[in-house]
Amino acid sequence: MPLSKEQLEVEVAAQLSQHLARDDKSGWAVVGSTALVYLAGLALASLGLRALGRGSDWAEELASGAALLLGLAVLALAQVRAFLVHHDLCHGALFRSAGWRRALAPVVGALASTSPSVWSREHNRHHKDSNKLDLPQDGQTASWTVQQYLAARSWQRWAYYLLNQRPLLFLVIPPLYFLGFMRVRARLSENLVFGVFVAGLWATHTISVFFWALFPATWFGFLLFHAQHTFEGVYRRRSDQWDFFDNGMLGSSVLVLPNSRVLRWFLYGVGCHALHHLSPAVPGYRLERCLAERPELYAAAPRVRLWDAVVATKYTLYDEAAGQLVSFAGLRPWSRRSGG
Repeated sequence: MPLSKEQLEVEVAAQLSQHLARDDKSGWAVVGSTALVYLAGLALASLGLRALGRGSDWAEELASGAALLLGLAVLALAQVRAFLVHHDLCHGALFRSAGWRRALAPVVGALASTSPSVWSREHNRHHKDSNKLDLPQDGQTASWTVQQYLAARSWQRWAYYLLNQRPLLFLVIPPLYFLGFMRVRARLSENLVFGVFVAGLWATHTISVFFWALFPATWFGFLLFHAQHTFEGVYRRRSDQWDFFDNGMLGSSVLVLPNSRVLRWFLYGVGCHALHHLSPAVPGYRLERCLAERPELYAAAPRVRLWDAVVATKYTLYDEAAGQLVSFAGLRPWSRRSGG
């Protein structure tokens, strides 16, 4: 017999609560392994770049190019993982000591140019208000409703339309967000930590590969987060009808990833976003275990593939009357319906 909603809530809460205990040993293992792989990618890419063009034959040049590309791929994925570990630190999901969490967050955040204070402020609001149609949804894609778009002034529609063009939203804005917005709004202490990190990169001649890797890291990371809340059938409601459990289970996705242990290690449980919204204090390295232990509890959570996320980049608005995501088709700023 299927569980009622009330029974399901109790079962899910009980199961997730078993994974809440902060384990310092595991926390240090997560931070340490992330730093080691990060440094390995940085070193390999740097060695490949220095050797490129200096080989005596085509085989050496090919080896140098392969080392550069492999190093950049490892570094970019390590930057994604560093951001996710930083995200856990901000949620208090790693380490028993709040002091250690506060001390490590700016250091781990620097690896992906992320400010703990800026991210925590915005992300906590996201957990509180995500998918509430009558509140700002700045941390999500397709953040406006059709009604909101049609009621906006002409310049506001144009601004929203231009900002939601795919090349700008998915290629230009992500690196600007981390290298510009994050740094401008970060605390002085956080920028000092990032400055020391950049100085170290400069002194070791690895600063160029850091930035080369950061661009694809932000693109891929942004696509992952887009996939978590922008998909067919997503749950979105006004505040008076919004439900915490339904939002976690139906307003967030479970990302179906390739069966690769290496990729899953880098992505650090990011695919189990529905579980994360149901209990943000469960560390990322335990989320897949939670899902595997009781998959029947999370059967209702929408499954999204990476290709689905790419297809869903066409969605820019939420049609509240139809209860679905839509594109700008027929709603461009100059069209008659939009009042342009």
